Amino acid sequence: YARAAGADTLVRADDPDDAGWPVEVDTAVEASGVAAGLDTCLRLVRRGGVVVQLGMLPPGQSPFAGNLLVSREIELRGAFRFDGEFDDALRLLAAEPAFDALVSAVVPVRDAASAFELAADRSRSCKVLLDFGAAPAAV
Repeated sequence: YARAAGADTLVRADDPDDAGWPVEVDTAVEASGVAAGLDTCLRLVRRGGVVVQLGMLPPGQSPFAGNLLVSREIELRGAFRFDGEFDDALRLLAAEPAFDALVSAVVPVRDAASAFELAADRSRSCKVLLDFGAAPAAV
């Protein structure tokens, strides 16, 4: 799906030995909110490249190769996903129904445990939503 949204190169963050990993990229977007993802982006972006931190890192200190920001003259940009872009995102969703493909399942909140199990399995899901108004699933 990222390719359809404009990405030139796609890699699996959980498999750095994948032959598809590029040597250097112009821009890397870290969307998971995990410090290891930011570290990977800093290592993959070219000298003078840009890393966009989109995912919310946990509070406190996060270990990543900050020395690369200076030695490779990398620009690190923060982007808060819902600050001013929410209306644009809604318009984009309305105009491009393919975004529905990102939602793997909508699960009633009473079945939250199974929803979290599904969400944890990346081979079966992309985005799992909890529905707070749905009737419980049949048993």
